[in-house]
Amino acid sequence: MITNTVCSIIRMNKNGGHDIVNTYPCMWQEADGYEVKKYGEDNADKADIYIPDINADVKKGDYIARGEFPEISGTSGMLVVMSVARHDYGRENMRHVRIGAR
Repeated sequence: MITNTVCSIIRMNKNGGHDIVNTYPCMWQEADGYEVKKYGEDNADKADIYIPDINADVKKGDYIARGEFPEISGTSGMLVVMSVARHDYGRENMRHVRIGAR
């Protein structure tokens, strides 16, 4: 699988802070946009992220950020993982994890 960047998976810990779970090479496809609602505009940014490691430790509700981070100071600029689909069939080089994030 072709990758164009790396992504970091961030998870809340028991103390209310954030821990970096791991950093993976990935194919990051992003769509920036806004939704018009009755009360005004709302941010509708979303991304489809493909990780070629079928054993990637990512769960619904985690945060995902583009790039590597030595430490986390907050969740601004990060997307929330909304869906995780493991595609573990086919040839070895086609297996991947597909993440939908907003």
